[in-house]
Amino acid sequence: MRIEAVIFDIGNVLVPFSWQLAEQQIRSRIGKDTEEARNEFVLLKERLEVGQVSREMFLRSAIRILDFRGGTDEFAAIWNSIFSPNEELEEFIVRLKESLPLYLLSNTSELHLTYLEERFQVLRHFVDGVYSFRVQCAKPDRKIFEIAAKQFGVTPSRTLFVDDLAPNIESAAVYGFQTIRYDRRRHAEFRKQVGEFGLL
Repeated sequence: MRIEAVIFDIGNVLVPFSWQLAEQQIRSRIGKDTEEARNEFVLLKERLEVGQVSREMFLRSAIRILDFRGGTDEFAAIWNSIFSPNEELEEFIVRLKESLPLYLLSNTSELHLTYLEERFQVLRHFVDGVYSFRVQCAKPDRKIFEIAAKQFGVTPSRTLFVDDLAPNIESAAVYGFQTIRYDRRRHAEFRKQVGEFGLL
């Protein structure tokens, strides 16, 4: 089966992240480190990623819920401090874009996407993207794969989807996409799998 397009996840694929980096900074500056506050904050984050709350509402609510000792700009900077580059994959993307259209499919928020687009040039190699906060649904929901296939104009059986999470890979495969589960620690294995699809 000839691959005609490739769709990539962002977090922990194109751009690795670690929530611990933000958690450590936030915990040192909050007045409420209770299970109830943490649970309320997790629900707020989930609502942010499916577009149910705005960037501004998220920041104000997060500061209130956690009793964060600082302003919205400070909280946003900490919240965005979780990301780091994946140079090996970026080099691969630069070569791959010469032969195939590349797309993005990510569970993310406006807050993170704006930051990523400003700081990580790897995202500039992609033709288009579907983001959970814009379409108000998230992987592994089948609906987001339907939206992506339609928006990108791709045939799932001829499109490779790359993600780090098993539930997302499984849902994409059921919908009809060709899939590879990515693990940064096994980049050489990813290159081998890509080769089996006839890419590079």
